[in-house]
Amino acid sequence: MNGLLSRIRYKILVLPSLEKVISFGFFTTCLAIALFGYLGSFSRYGSDDYCLSAFYLQKGNLLTLLIQRYLHSSSRYTNILFIGLVDKLFGWYNVAILPPLMLILFVLGLYLFLREIVQAASLGWSRLMTLFMASLVVYFSVAQAPNLYETLYWRAGMTSHFAPLVFMTFLGTFILKQIKSAGERFPSFWVLVICFVASLVVGGFSEPPVALMITLLVLAIFSAWWFGDSRSRRSNLAILFWSLAGSLLALVVLILAPANAIRLGTSSPGLFELISKTLQYPSLFIVDVFRSLPVPTLVSIILPVVLFYAQNFYRPEAVPRKTRNRVVFLAVAVLFLAYLLIASSFAPSVYGQSYPVPRARFAGRVILTCALMMDGALIGILIANIRTKFFQSTNLRRFAVVVLLFLSLYPLRTVSYLFMEVPAYQQRALAWDLRDAEIRALKDDGVQDVIIPFLSAEVSQDLGDRREFRLNRCASVIYGVDSILALPMDEE
Repeated sequence: MNGLLSRIRYKILVLPSLEKVISFGFFTTCLAIALFGYLGSFSRYGSDDYCLSAFYLQKGNLLTLLIQRYLHSSSRYTNILFIGLVDKLFGWYNVAILPPLMLILFVLGLYLFLREIVQAASLGWSRLMTLFMASLVVYFSVAQAPNLYETLYWRAGMTSHFAPLVFMTFLGTFILKQIKSAGERFPSFWVLVICFVASLVVGGFSEPPVALMITLLVLAIFSAWWFGDSRSRRSNLAILFWSLAGSLLALVVLILAPANAIRLGTSSPGLFELISKTLQYPSLFIVDVFRSLPVPTLVSIILPVVLFYAQNFYRPEAVPRKTRNRVVFLAVAVLFLAYLLIASSFAPSVYGQSYPVPRARFAGRVILTCALMMDGALIGILIANIRTKFFQSTNLRRFAVVVLLFLSLYPLRTVSYLFMEVPAYQQRALAWDLRDAEIRALKDDGVQDVIIPFLSAEVSQDLGDRREFRLNRCASVIYGVDSILALPMDEE
């Protein structure tokens, strides 16, 4: 009777305030994500962006151009197709539209993916709770991105390392939905074809994401074979195997491209060196994260602890020791799997360039964020089920809600910092827009050999002072002039 009264009291006094705090936390998190997107709206063409768009203005049919690119320039076939699509849909300023659009899609994709997991595992999360967790993953990942500009605001980097992670969430959602709907029935041929083709397409963005996707699918196949229901095992494995086949084919296409030898320009490491560095670099990455970003890292752990301590884990009956041991085992397994997944995403860079460049470490950043938040949630569950008067008191749960409210203010710190960055982004965009208008005006006046000011404030590489420079040639194709020359000019 006392347990029932305590439970009713908890639901009346604690839950309403907790839901309000979650709503507030979701608001502050989305505000920070929105400001990241707003800064992205000032993105303009830079470095390889010119050549990626100029690709579609060359003479010849698309298939021939793609084959030539595969042989002489880059193996990333989905990357260039995606850029052509957004060029067609959004026009000249697609580089400014993509960052906020990708952030929205990332939150939505993670929400849908988590929703499928929540339903499959019967976790009982509300839609708001699921949306809050999805937004937190995006926020902490983006806020701690190794190089935010190259990862999100530079289109050439974003389409290779940010976009594939976004589309992987939607692919994962589709796969989980098909597994749930198939049940004991064998999936239709078209479902398997879609899994294969979608994996092939998503895998073609770049090597690190497809290596990560293959590892995830292999782990999913192992789980379905070892832990899955024997009645639905055949259908589940079929969906996962076809998805894995598409991913493996994508990796083979990327690896065997003749252009890799030109692009990398270095010999590949031996097998022993490849394995040792692949296992070593994730530890260097994780240590660097904790050293360079201690505060946001701790917040990403503590916030789920207090959230899951206070959220729907009140049980008047004692939890069996076996269940608690499973939670502890799961917490350790999450860290091990995170290390394995980070290593898989680093492996292509180790093979080609040693330690991954900052934008290639973003997949590892997302994985680490998910792992830390998941372990924080598991710690919160364990604390909530400690059978002592102190941990089962309503007052402590109220205190946890207050702590959660305080931690929900943390994204506002990012908001204040980003507001300070707005003028610099605006000035760079304005300088680029003025130069763009100048080029178009000169072209309208019949000038075919254009001389323009060099943008010294450009974060990525700007056009150069040689007409035969690769970026200059690509820019001249885009603008439809014979040549473009960018020279430093004195400001009046």
